[in-house]
Amino acid sequence: MRVAVNHVTRFRFAEPASHSIHDARLVPRPAAGQRLVSWSVRGPGRRAEWRDGHGYSITTFSVAQRHSHVEIAVEGIYEWVGDDSWLQYAEREPLPATFWLRNHGLARHDARFDPLIAGLAPRVADSRDHVPLLHELMRRVHERITYRVGVSDVKTDALHAFDRGEGVCQDLAQVFVACCRRLGVPARYVSGYMRTDNGHKIGSPCPAWGEALVPGLGWVGFDPANNASPTHDYLKLAVGLDYTEAAPVTGRRIGPGGDAEMTVEAMVRQID
Repeated sequence: MRVAVNHVTRFRFAEPASHSIHDARLVPRPAAGQRLVSWSVRGPGRRAEWRDGHGYSITTFSVAQRHSHVEIAVEGIYEWVGDDSWLQYAEREPLPATFWLRNHGLARHDARFDPLIAGLAPRVADSRDHVPLLHELMRRVHERITYRVGVSDVKTDALHAFDRGEGVCQDLAQVFVACCRRLGVPARYVSGYMRTDNGHKIGSPCPAWGEALVPGLGWVGFDPANNASPTHDYLKLAVGLDYTEAAPVTGRRIGPGGDAEMTVEAMVRQID
């Protein structure tokens, strides 16, 4: 099956900027059974390609002239073959597992999460029980945090999302990751694409989910917004300790200041 991705991110500035820089984490890392057929990332100004500390591709666009808007566009096709199983990645990870236990940033945790993970801690030591344990945790997060657009933003952390009991996929992913780390399970935040034309997925075509390190299996994805492990309907773009390290597009600018508005249009659909 082939899947087409069309994704446009636009920034509009209330006051023109004299210089802006935008980091785009928009080149996927295919899983086993996935293959990029074609992929392009377009943006303004000078372009540079590099990899972050987690080994994922970043394209930086630097605009050094007066401007009031920026547009970064992705157009691509990927295909997958085989069964619709959980996503597996063969690449060697550059960081030790203990790095992903850090109590950090937007995925910080404290004792407020203890009722949500009650009864799960004794099972962490049994490697045979990791997958059922993590599915149970994912189900609890899915039931505890209602998916709702407009109640959070990119600065909302896991603790505030948990207290509110509402949020989007970013919030549910960060709560799941924070709970994993509180249990002593290495976990990380993931951004990517998700096919939504089949009508049974919650969220946008540019969602977030979590990955937990399972003994004997490696990194396994968990999408608490949909209460399901990601399959080949998902395409991974970046990982990080939280949203700030894995956001698809981030930017900074020099100029008079004022507000900046970001809008996103995305479509991920089967084409054959």
